[in-house]
Amino acid sequence: MSIGTWRCAAVNVTDFEVGYRFWSAITGFEILGPEHGYHGWLGYLGTLDPPQHHLILIHTDAAPIQTEPPTHHDTNRVHIDITPNDGIDTAIARIVELGGSVKKPPSLYPRPGSRESAPVIDWAVMQDPFGNEFCLVDDLTEQQSAEAVQALHDGASTDHDFRTAAGLTNREPAIPRGSAARSRGGGVVTSGSEEPPPSASEGVC
Repeated sequence: MSIGTWRCAAVNVTDFEVGYRFWSAITGFEILGPEHGYHGWLGYLGTLDPPQHHLILIHTDAAPIQTEPPTHHDTNRVHIDITPNDGIDTAIARIVELGGSVKKPPSLYPRPGSRESAPVIDWAVMQDPFGNEFCLVDDLTEQQSAEAVQALHDGASTDHDFRTAAGLTNREPAIPRGSAARSRGGGVVTSGSEEPPPSASEGVC
């Protein structure tokens, strides 16, 4: 049985207009949301019916995350998102058993208290045995999101606290490995709004 299901992919770009034109022609996907992207650095391509994004364009000049601009001389990073079948923690344990590793331990996005909006996903950045990055991204229920926000009001301050309050883990704080995170998110997309899709993450998987 698989650990999860394919969620979406993300590619680095330096020009939304060029990126949209190229990738919409390649994939047949529609441009979702504003042409300048959400927050100036997240662009989405996907289907309108049903509304779902399948490809994320990350504008490297504007992204508030560690990115490497694409060049014609080096292979550019393509980012893969996986939705786990049995939660982030279970998926991490299985991936480590298979020889993978954790680059960014699991956390909620947006982090409670960091924005006006409540958290919408639980996510972690992983690496395969060769060092290639991919994200585990799991949508939160409204109840899980509300419980995490309540935990903030009750004094919680760590990612582990928020995830525990949401019923996502009862383990000790996870395993970190590697360096600073960079990532991104997946989920249902609504076009026209200036806010990103409900499950888009700031690191974006």
